[in-house]
Amino acid sequence: MLRLVDTCACANRWRAHSEAVALFCCGLMLCALLAPPWPGATLVLLTAMIAATAGARVPASAYVRALLLPLGFLATSAVGLCFSLSWADGLHLAYSADGARTAWQAGLRALAAISVTMLFACTVPLPQWLALLRRLRTPEALLDLILLTYRMIFQLDEGLAAILRAQRNRLGYASARRALHSSGLAGGALFIRAIVRSARLERGLAARNYSGRLTVLLAPSATRPRHLLLAAAVPLALALLSWLASHPV
Repeated sequence: MLRLVDTCACANRWRAHSEAVALFCCGLMLCALLAPPWPGATLVLLTAMIAATAGARVPASAYVRALLLPLGFLATSAVGLCFSLSWADGLHLAYSADGARTAWQAGLRALAAISVTMLFACTVPLPQWLALLRRLRTPEALLDLILLTYRMIFQLDEGLAAILRAQRNRLGYASARRALHSSGLAGGALFIRAIVRSARLERGLAARNYSGRLTVLLAPSATRPRHLLLAAAVPLALALLSWLASHPV
């Protein structure tokens, strides 16, 4: 999933407008958190999906797949709020109308916030949002740690895929006992590979005279004042619509 999101971030139409996208997503996130769940969160959800698929041209299938995993967590939490178990006089399953109302409101608001997060993740490449964090005076050590961790995740993912492919070719998952044994071997091999790669990375940085900042080549920004104005106007319009809908004249 991380590789899919990274591919979308590097290939969408808005990849050179990171400043405007960041402002747009900040405004949508504020609307999702502060506006009433209905219709505020619903408007934010629809706006984020339209912006990702129609505006940035992120493939709809990729955007929906990125939402499925957090949506599963939200659904599980909603079920826990709607029902309760009692062991006082045996097992009793009870439905709570107040819990269902809370689950609906909180779930809708959380889904809107997740859709905005995925919009940002699928439209802004890693070097661009590291540059945004640098403008916000984020410590350089933290930025370097983010960059190195991001790189290590992809390397470990490739290593794990190679290990699992080799184990499947040797029928390592033919039975439950073999699968458990193969999983343990894969975990141990991946741990050792992570230690070795991190040591190589540390030696490589030292050999290149690392001075406390990793320099990343950035593409020129295509953001103009009109883009920033539009990015701020859309969330303000959504907030106004939400307020008018929740306070009818």
